[in-house]
Amino acid sequence: MSARRRPLVEILYFDGCPNHEPAVALVERIDRELGTRAEVRLVNVPDREAANRLRFLGSPTVRVDGVDVDPRTQERNDYALSCRIFTTEHGPAGQPEERWVREALATAATVDPGIVARALDAAAIPDSRRGRERTARLNDGERALYRWIIQRFARATPPTAAQIVEQAQTLALDTGSALAVLAREDIVHTDDQGEVTVAYPFSARSRGHEVTIAGRVVQAMCAIDALGIAAMLDQPIEIRSHDPISGSEIHVHADPDGVTSWQPETAVVLAGSSTCEGPSYCGCCDVLNFFASTENAQRYLRENTEVAGMPIPISDAAAAGRAIFGQILAEA
Repeated sequence: MSARRRPLVEILYFDGCPNHEPAVALVERIDRELGTRAEVRLVNVPDREAANRLRFLGSPTVRVDGVDVDPRTQERNDYALSCRIFTTEHGPAGQPEERWVREALATAATVDPGIVARALDAAAIPDSRRGRERTARLNDGERALYRWIIQRFARATPPTAAQIVEQAQTLALDTGSALAVLAREDIVHTDDQGEVTVAYPFSARSRGHEVTIAGRVVQAMCAIDALGIAAMLDQPIEIRSHDPISGSEIHVHADPDGVTSWQPETAVVLAGSSTCEGPSYCGCCDVLNFFASTENAQRYLRENTEVAGMPIPISDAAAAGRAIFGQILAEA
């Protein structure tokens, strides 16, 4: 059976629009009937500048996970502060067709477990590196050290080598031995000076995936790691990244319960790995990127023949991130 997730429905409107309240009622009724538990957000569009920025095609505009429910909008760019007229099977209307909303919600609420499994396999992430299994071979002290390191990164204050030594002593651990175990399990890596460079899903250096958590900006190792931070910390996050081919910006909002939206609507994640063996940061982290379109991801694969993988929807990439990091901090 397919896993369920909460879709995000955005209803864009301007003040005085007579049609946005019926659109809200339509979405809420279909959500109740389907049991999709969608998060419904009203987005007020105050002026023409906002209409252009939000790619507003008129009031009401209904988007599910960032995608307009009207299948005829992909080529449109007539953004304006105006009422919207939909071309439906029954003629012009001030509301989207019920069928469009129903299909969009039903599709968005389902995560394909097959795609998620194939994505994790393509990224060379075995079962032993997913969820609680990733820390299952640590003793209590080593697990506590890992949690402490993660908490420091999540607060945007990565620990220094001296602080790690002090914390290891507090936990009655030999620092060198504990760090060796964390490296063996591919969850924390340090440099020759004992400074942490990688604490999955975080990076001590910018890798192009900037994550904002409660106003604090941190760096993620890859796209899937960035998406997994919401579930790991049980907090909503914002991600800013860039397409390696076009350089265009990609913005993603992710909630811990699976509500994910992104811009541009065509953005995807490349799930894959290179021929490099060893820890994830060597084999897959450089490959697991956001792309503005499937075409760009496929071009990347053609131009980098050492990389094997496939583009996947961001909703499925977020599910992969939850599979890896969603239970990793849970008590044994």
